[in-house]
Amino acid sequence: MTTSIIDKLYQIEVAINQNYIPIVYGIGLISNTLNIILFCRRKLRYNCCSRYFICLSTCQILLLNFNCLRQIIAYWLNYNGFSTVTSLCKIYAYFNALSLVLVRHFICLISVDCWFVSSTNARFRRISSLKNVRWIISCSFLFWIIFSIHAPIGFVPISSSCSPIHRTRYAMFLTIYSIITSAAPLFIAIIFGILILTNIRESSRQVNPLNHRRSIIFIINPIQPRRNRSIHNKRLDMVFARLAVFQIIPYIVFNLISSFSIIMIYSITNENDVQKTAIVIFIYHLGIYILCSYASISFIFYALASHIFRNEFMLVCQRLCSTIEHNLLCR
Repeated sequence: MTTSIIDKLYQIEVAINQNYIPIVYGIGLISNTLNIILFCRRKLRYNCCSRYFICLSTCQILLLNFNCLRQIIAYWLNYNGFSTVTSLCKIYAYFNALSLVLVRHFICLISVDCWFVSSTNARFRRISSLKNVRWIISCSFLFWIIFSIHAPIGFVPISSSCSPIHRTRYAMFLTIYSIITSAAPLFIAIIFGILILTNIRESSRQVNPLNHRRSIIFIINPIQPRRNRSIHNKRLDMVFARLAVFQIIPYIVFNLISSFSIIMIYSITNENDVQKTAIVIFIYHLGIYILCSYASISFIFYALASHIFRNEFMLVCQRLCSTIEHNLLCR
């Protein structure tokens, strides 16, 4: 009975790797590449939050490469070198741990920063400055690049899988670390997502005093262009706040399975039940696949959240079509 359940789980995972993962990988590369291009556009790149979204999309591409592409290569070659060759196992362990924690880390940074920029308190809004964002991004990458070195040290090829040796101190450390790095971002995203929604609601209730004094200001106010820029920046901040909400809500839903499966892995660390272990590991892999699915369709969330994002996408498409048409005519 135990063997049949394990075999069925293996067959399901093979079917996922064969039919589903290649689609997720292809869509994910296109989606995140478009995100990077659009957030680098002039209208969006001057907002501090755009840096976090660019970094998040870059990390999601890294996550897709070391989870989806690895499975695709292993399936088509019918040989998983990442689970048998020590050097490949350690490379996979490092970049998988790094990309996973960076995705979660930048989700948290987006949540916090968009709460700052959507706040009605000017002191909070000033915290989100370009200088601070550059320092935070640089320190974040540096910290996690160094800290993730633990993965290649502890992971080794064992029984056709790349994993830490069971019943060791490192295995216990990895379990606790995985629980913290999966559960903490989940709670941070929930808390700050609620706070961002509150700020958006409060901002929408505020009445712009310029609307009531438009004719007077037009005549006697010499700093009207500066105020217009301020209003434009505020509206752009609210656009990024909505983008953050549309980023956070799917993340919470898609990340629940992988987060709770890690807690289940912790509960069976000291057990020898092969069937229970196989089921929990399958659920964990399923959670990673769902997280990759979330990473692959982030472009859709952004397009639904903001008309500015959609307009920038249409402008990019028009420019691409014009370039192709021009090249064809030149020939």
